[in-house]
Amino acid sequence: FYILALNLLRTMVSCGCCSSMRHELYSPMFDTVEPSSVKIKTGSQVLDIVATFSPRPRWFYILAKMFLAAWAIAIMHSSIATYENPSFWLAYLTNQGWVFTVAYFFCSLLSALYLAKRGTMDNLQGCGGLLVKSTWALFAIALPAEIVIAILFWVLEFKGNLTYVSVMTHGGGIFLLVFDGFIFSRIPLRMKQFLLFETFSSFYILWNIIHAFSGIGNPNTEEGVDDDDAIYGSMNWNDDPGSAGIVAVSTLVVLNPIVFLVCRCASRILPKRLLNIISSDEVDDTYDNVESMETV
Repeated sequence: FYILALNLLRTMVSCGCCSSMRHELYSPMFDTVEPSSVKIKTGSQVLDIVATFSPRPRWFYILAKMFLAAWAIAIMHSSIATYENPSFWLAYLTNQGWVFTVAYFFCSLLSALYLAKRGTMDNLQGCGGLLVKSTWALFAIALPAEIVIAILFWVLEFKGNLTYVSVMTHGGGIFLLVFDGFIFSRIPLRMKQFLLFETFSSFYILWNIIHAFSGIGNPNTEEGVDDDDAIYGSMNWNDDPGSAGIVAVSTLVVLNPIVFLVCRCASRILPKRLLNIISSDEVDDTYDNVESMETV
C-alpha cells in the first residue's frame, strides 16, 4: 500500500515543474530543510523549529492556542453529550476526524509551552522532537481530513438539518486549523506526509467494511430502512457495494491527493520562519543529521 501511494505521489509531480515536491518525496517525512532552497549553491535554509511551533510574542500565541484547543474540546463535548447513542459516536468519520483535530490542538499547545520553556531546539531528537513531530503529523492528517469530510458531507449526506455542532464539524473546524497551523505556526506540509492522511482514510474505509459485514448495525437509523446497517447511506456495502466501492476508491485515489496537494500549496503561501542561510557543508551535515533521526 505504501509503495503504491508513494508511486502515486511521484506520478502526480513528475509531469510538473515542482522540484521542491519531488525533493520532499525522497526526503525524511519531517524534513527541516526547506526544499525550495536546497539547490542554492551558497547554502540552504532550515526550518526554525522553535519559531514555527512556539512563535513570538509567546503569551499571545499560547493564549490563542489555548482558546482554539478549548473551543475544539467544547465542540466535541457538545457533540457527544447531545448524541442519542454515545457508544456509537466514534463509528462516524466526522467524529474520528474531530478526535484528530482535538489531538492536534492539544499537541500544538503542548509544543508551544514546551518550546517556550526550553528556548532552543536544533533537531527533532528526544521527547521534544517526538512532541513536535506528533503535532506536525496530526496537522497533516487533521486539516485534509476535515476538508474531505466537509466535501463528502455536503455532497452526499446533507439532508437539510443543521446545528452549530454539525456546521463546526463539517467545515467550521477547517478555519480553526488554518488559523493555528498556517497563520499562527506556519507549519509546512511535506508531500511524504500524504501517507499519514491516506493511512487514516484507508483505516476508516476498512472499519466501514468490517462494520457492514459484522452485523453490528446502526442504532441511529430506523428499523426497516434499506441502509439500516450502514454507517453512511452512500457507503452501503451490503445493498449497493458498487456505489460504495466507487465512493471509497474515488476518495482514496482522486479526492484525497487533490485536497492534500491544495493544503500543501496553501502551507507555502505565508513565509516560513527559517534559520539564516548556512553554508553548503553545514547543509549537508544538517541534512544528514535530520535524515538519521527519521525512520521514514
